[in-house]
Formats: sequence, C-alpha cells, structure tokens
Amino acid sequence: MTRRNSEPVERPNPPPRRRAVAAPAPAKVTIYVAGSVHAPPRRKASAAAGLFIDQDDGRNMGRCVPANGEQSQYVAEFFAVLDAVRNTNPNSTLTIFSTQEYVREAVNNKLSIWEHEGWVGTPHRDVLRCLAAELKARKTPTIFKLAEPGTPERMRCRQASVLAKEAARMHEDARWDLSLPRDTALPGMSLQGNRQRVFYRGIREIKTGKMTPRPSTTKTLEKVRKAAEDTFGRWASDTEIWRAVYVKEILPRTAQFLWKGLHNAHRIGKYWTHIPECADRATCKTCDETEDLEHILVGCQSPERRIIWEAAESLWLKKETNWPAVSLGTILGCGLADFRDEKGKPKRGTQRLYRILMSESAYLIWKLRNDRVISRDGEPANEEEIKNKWKYAINLRLQVDITLANRPVTGKRPAMAPQLVLATWSDTLDDEQSLPADWLREPRVLVGSRAFPPIPTRRHNSRGIG
Repeated sequence: MTRRNSEPVERPNPPPRRRAVAAPAPAKVTIYVAGSVHAPPRRKASAAAGLFIDQDDGRNMGRCVPANGEQSQYVAEFFAVLDAVRNTNPNSTLTIFSTQEYVREAVNNKLSIWEHEGWVGTPHRDVLRCLAAELKARKTPTIFKLAEPGTPERMRCRQASVLAKEAARMHEDARWDLSLPRDTALPGMSLQGNRQRVFYRGIREIKTGKMTPRPSTTKTLEKVRKAAEDTFGRWASDTEIWRAVYVKEILPRTAQFLWKGLHNAHRIGKYWTHIPECADRATCKTCDETEDLEHILVGCQSPERRIIWEAAESLWLKKETNWPAVSLGTILGCGLADFRDEKGKPKRGTQRLYRILMSESAYLIWKLRNDRVISRDGEPANEEEIKNKWKYAINLRLQVDITLANRPVTGKRPAMAPQLVLATWSDTLDDEQSLPADWLREPRVLVGSRAFPPIPTRRHNSRGIG
C-alpha cells in the first residue's frame, strides 16, 4: 500500500524537557593559622601550630610540632596549614589567612617548583611534601592570603597565635601523620627542565644520608651545645650549630677555621700519632701536653693566647659588665651568642661585638701558633707584635663596618644599617668623649687603646691605636 504525498506524517510527541537543576554552591570556609616558639632558658625550644576558625568553635586548636624536627615559627605555620586542609571538607572552598609572607609565597608559588626538583635541598620537606599532596587531593580551590596589619583577619590570626603559644608552653609531644594520600605525590625528580646543579645536589644528599656520623664531630657538637646552654641559656640543635658558623659577623676564612674545628679536622694533636716519623708533632713544646685545638685556644701557656684573650676581655668590659668564660664550646659556637636586656629584647650590638671578638681573637691565636711552630721553630712573637696584630684585626673590622654603613654618593641605601654599627662599637672607641654621637664619618675612629696599658718607653700622643 502506497502513501499519498498529500497525507500528513504522524510524528511521536517528544518527551517533556527537564530543567537542569543547578548544583549547590560549595560552602566557603575561612581559617586563620599562626605559629609560635617557646624557648625557655636552658631547655630545648618548643614550636606549636595554632588554628582559629570562630569564637567557641570546637575546631580551634593549638598543637606542638614533632619534637624531632626543627622548632621554628615557619615550620609551625606549615603544620597549621596542613591541619586546616585536612580538617576541611574537600568539597568546600577554603581560604587560609596567615601573617607570614614566607608561608603564602611558599604555598602559592614554590610548592610546584620544589616538587619538580624532587624536594632536593628543600627545608621542612616532610611537611611540605605532605601539604602539596593534600592540596592536590582537594576538589575545590584553596586560597592563601596574607593578613594585613590593622584588619579583622589580623586580629583573628592573633587569636590563633594565642592558641599556639599556650600549646608551646605545654611542651607536649604530639604525633603528626605525614603519610601521603594515594596517587597524589610524584616520586623522585623530573628529568625534564631541571638543571645540573639540582641533580648534583640530589646525588650529594643521597650519599650524605648513607654516611655515619663522625664520633669526634658528635663529641664536639655536644661541647658546643653544653657551652651554649651554660653561657647563653639556650639549647641549640645540630642544625643551629652548623648555621651559626656562617653568620654574617664571621668572615669566610674564620668560618672555615671554625667549621674544621667542629669536625676536628685540623692537622694537630692526635692526627700525628699515627705517623711514626711525625709523632713528636702531637705534643705542645711549651706545655708538654697533647696539642689539640682546645689546648691551643684555651689551655696553652704560650704568650699569644694569654695576651689576646686578656685584650678581648678588657675591650668587652668597656661595654658590658660580665665577660663570659672562654672555652672551646663558646669559641666554636660564638655564632650562637644571645644577649638580652632586662625586658628580654635582644641586644644586637652586644651580640655582634661578641661574635667579632671571639672569632677574630681565636683565629689570630691559631695563626700566631702556626707561625710560632712552623716559621719560628717554637719561638713566640714578642708582646708588642702580638698586641699590634690584634689591634689591626679588630680595627680592620671596625673600618669595614664604617665603610658599609656610610651612604653611597648615588643615594642608595647603605649596605649595613648605621644604627647597628653604632650599637656594636659604641663605648669601645679611643677618646670617644670627643666624638659626635654619629661618628661614622669621622676620620681615624679606632678601637680604644685602653685595652692595653701604655708602654712606658714610648709616647702615646695618638688618639687611636698603634
């Protein structure tokens, strides 16, 4: 049967259209984080993370970071961010406020770079790697912002800081789960786009991790830690001791000398007992004792050691009332020096002067000892020569500070804050009463010659040293 063209075509009715139902907007959560460090005298510092959401919120918390890791405010804030990310619904948009620009910069810009480089040379890599994996596991945006001063967000960050301080004072050992979510972490480093120095540092880290600690180094580190605890009232970790060798106040050559001292790597003392032809070099010819570094810097009866430490003490007592006891631990750990006023504020000038005096004096004793043993056949330098060399070394540091503190002609900022130089050297200069309050542009400003009594056979008409 054929259908005529004029007949209409019957078509089935289309199914009714369903209106698309809009998905519910993800909830928004704002969390404020902070970190705090409690460093009681003669005890190990304790860092804690603080997390604040709202008043009377049960999720507000303060918690200590792992005791076997670094105790710093930055580490504590990273743990606070990690806890905020884990305790928030992954389907909620999370905004985290912090007072530290370093934390925001690290999370927003550097996490991907560090992961690309396989976390080689990255500080606090354990918590940062876990944080990067947790952020990847989230399904909604996570926003990191800086709490600007004077804003309500800043006040809430302070409340998080209060929680962190309370937890740090409790000093309770807390356990953190630093395991990574599945399929979120990239193993190793990327072979594409990385520089050769990254691969080299990675290889060095692997080899260093397989090395066993040197017993002599461990023993010396314990001496420094004990001296810092007894003298400065602070507990120092191994990392802090190694970093203290390279503080700005210690010159590179002197830092190398202190670094070798921590490793007991100088060719003195027992080093020569294993070489039969040179066994006599292990003994000090002046004292007839084993000539290790502690004997050279602290116990030897040679005139250079006695004169230099007396000079350093005399100069120090012009500025402060108490000269800390000199030991191998305070010498190698002089970068850990911490002096504070009655209110507990750091005395940066005093701290800086101590580091300069200890490092320069110890290195000069070492050089004069080498000159006496190698070049003078055991004959020490005369007293005036020793004094003049010490004066020259200290005044050279003073003149370098003055040069760095003077503003360049082009109007750029000085390389060193003038207030810091004034705080370091005030009360130690020669004829300081006749100098203006800001003596940085005065000619012939030298460290005071009262560090030594005048020699009767010479006339001392000069205002400076020498």
